[in-house]
Amino acid sequence: DEINTESVDINTANNVWNIKVGKSEGFVPCWKKKSIAAAFVGAFIVSFMLMIICIESQSHHDLLRDMLPPKALRKIKNYKTCVEKYEIATVFFSEIVGYTAMSAEMSAIQIMKTLNEFYTELDKIADKHKVYKIQTIGDGYMVTGGVPDRCSGHHGATNVALFAIEAMEFVETFRTTDGAKVVIRAGINSGPLVAGVVGTKRPQYTVFGDTVNVAARMETTSRDMRIQCSDATCQLLRMSSSHLFFLEKRGTVAVKGKGDMNAWFIVGAADICNENDASTSLCV
Repeated sequence: DEINTESVDINTANNVWNIKVGKSEGFVPCWKKKSIAAAFVGAFIVSFMLMIICIESQSHHDLLRDMLPPKALRKIKNYKTCVEKYEIATVFFSEIVGYTAMSAEMSAIQIMKTLNEFYTELDKIADKHKVYKIQTIGDGYMVTGGVPDRCSGHHGATNVALFAIEAMEFVETFRTTDGAKVVIRAGINSGPLVAGVVGTKRPQYTVFGDTVNVAARMETTSRDMRIQCSDATCQLLRMSSSHLFFLEKRGTVAVKGKGDMNAWFIVGAADICNENDASTSLCV
């Protein structure tokens, strides 16, 4: 191996001799095998660390995606203010009746477990009907249709109403850890609103506007285990292209800051594709 040998020319009286010294198989340093092993171990450690970082980054992104809509998340990442106006959307509020008395009779841990089980099931129903959960505050639960994903007014109202009907059916069978029955009130309203992200520390996506306030009033003036909606929501439900809704006119209710407003109870719904059900669906 010419690379791993040393060559020296020696002058003599008759000729020039060339003497080469080296190993026949070339020079192999004693640390070569150790350095290869060290490089392999180092590469494995670096690859493992990068994999952990990627997994943690994806978990962090998934958590943020659960907390905020994708559109809002993109704006926040680009340091932009996230605020959007919606011409028509539907808002749902519900509240557990007698929550204060119930919480006084149960331990804090029991309350937390009960609310977690209760709202976990409501979250599943919300996903099923493609409505967006805005927040839970104590015993209050809030979802929207048409926000943040825009859709026609009657489509958003239909999704929220179907969610509310199935949520009521679930509540009918739900029991606390000590076997007590849970009772809720629900209210729905439709109209224009503004949605956006507030705060920089633990940012929250929420909605604002008179439509939201009236939806909250529809809930507070509703009756136990009933879904009360405003005239605006009632008209949108009558325009639904997929379902016919059973609507029971309640009459006027006194709404704080708005005066007397017409209100309706949503009793049920029938799929238009099912002719037998559709033939009996009425709004009265």
